[in-house]
Amino acid sequence: MDSISSDEELETRIVSEARSSSKQKKTDIELKHQKLLQDQQVKYVTDIFSKKSNTPVQISSIIVNNSQGIRPAVLQSYLDATIGQAVNVKQLCEQSDSLYYKMVSNGLVESLTQTLDSRGTFHIPISNLPSTMIPFGTYGKTLSIVDIVSTIDLHPIKKFSAKTGTNIGNGEGDGYLQFQWRNAFGGGEKFTFDATKGTKTHSSYLLEYTQPLTPWWIWGSALYKNSRQMGQAELLLRGIKISLKSAFYKNKDFNHEIYFENLWRSTKAMSTHSSDYLLFQCGDDLKSSLCHTLAWDTRDNAIFPCEGNYLRLSNELALGRYWKTALEVSKAKSWFNNNFLTMSTTTKCGYIQNFHSHTIPLHFSDKFHCGGSNDVRSFQLMGLGPKDLFDSMGGDAFVSYGVSAFSRLPIKRWEDSHFRLHAFFNGGRLINHNNVSLKNCISTLATQHSTSTGIGIIFAHPVARFELNFTVPLTAHSRDSVRKGFQYGIGLSFL
Repeated sequence: MDSISSDEELETRIVSEARSSSKQKKTDIELKHQKLLQDQQVKYVTDIFSKKSNTPVQISSIIVNNSQGIRPAVLQSYLDATIGQAVNVKQLCEQSDSLYYKMVSNGLVESLTQTLDSRGTFHIPISNLPSTMIPFGTYGKTLSIVDIVSTIDLHPIKKFSAKTGTNIGNGEGDGYLQFQWRNAFGGGEKFTFDATKGTKTHSSYLLEYTQPLTPWWIWGSALYKNSRQMGQAELLLRGIKISLKSAFYKNKDFNHEIYFENLWRSTKAMSTHSSDYLLFQCGDDLKSSLCHTLAWDTRDNAIFPCEGNYLRLSNELALGRYWKTALEVSKAKSWFNNNFLTMSTTTKCGYIQNFHSHTIPLHFSDKFHCGGSNDVRSFQLMGLGPKDLFDSMGGDAFVSYGVSAFSRLPIKRWEDSHFRLHAFFNGGRLINHNNVSLKNCISTLATQHSTSTGIGIIFAHPVARFELNFTVPLTAHSRDSVRKGFQYGIGLSFL
């Protein structure tokens, strides 16, 4: 009996395994079939774009649903600036993406969906058209144009919101409480009140109003009060800022920001053993500045780019005081499967021309400062350049640069994680040029650089980048504040 029972159990187990194997094979076949269908669909869409992307189109009708929260004139301006500019299939798809991006980023809607339908084609005699309007490769006596009807469903934005959380900046962290009133008058207007307390930012209060003037230009004004630590000094800033900035969708375009800032700052030494230089800076100070920033960004990710270029040129004219300019250029490139190896290079430089160098010295917060875990590594924060005792004096000319190599972890289990191995070389110099000629200033900046190297590991989080490096200074000036060994950095941008 035991033998018969064992045979039955064995037979049952064999049948069960066979059925399980059959189900697994069936599942594998279904998955392969689904993947084949997906590949065919992708190929079909690709063929359409490659062969018919220049097919002329005309949008004869646009139907917009749930548009009650947007003023009609504002909505019409967005439609005219985006899909209304499309003349062929390729442009229609690009402008549809642009419409989505602009209406969401400018605070008009939470999201939107768009459906494009065709009502057939109509024909126009080519003889009636200018030669510049006839697509290349068109044959025959008539031009076929696809008649398009666009249906847009808007998802209204929540007008009132309140949120609390934490911000992570370069070398600091803080907690914030924020209230927003969005799309206040149906044109993307936004009121913001922001209160922040943190490590280096002791307290900060911001009242801001922004309004899109067009789909591509945004006007803003802000009142703020900010108390923060800078070296061994505490700065209390109170000011007003009025700005106009562009927000072009295509990354091939340059974006601009022009703003005027009126600032009242109070400086207080935090130590009784502060240097004469810092004590001289203490007290109240008024400054009015006119600034312009030009940026070009083709990076695939601003925090940890694998491909792309970045350029930023900023100029500040402090009325009656100085002119300040700074340039940042960076490039990232990856190789091998899944961006296994990435190289990144960054160069920064800046120059300040003091209009009254012999009578009115620059405030140390207006000067350049170099060094730190997010800047020239293996040096303390504000560790490069001239010093008075232990206080950084800053500089009015600098150059800094960095070359970094990143690789995914060479372990298959963790190769798709956000962790990367990191090796770097950094260098730079910060000086006070004392109004020497620009040629002599450049010559001085080109020599006697403070440099460092090191290896470590980084975590590329979508919100911020975390680094832990073992750093070694290679060359340094006697006045530099060196940091050898492990250095930890958190921030949004790194050298």
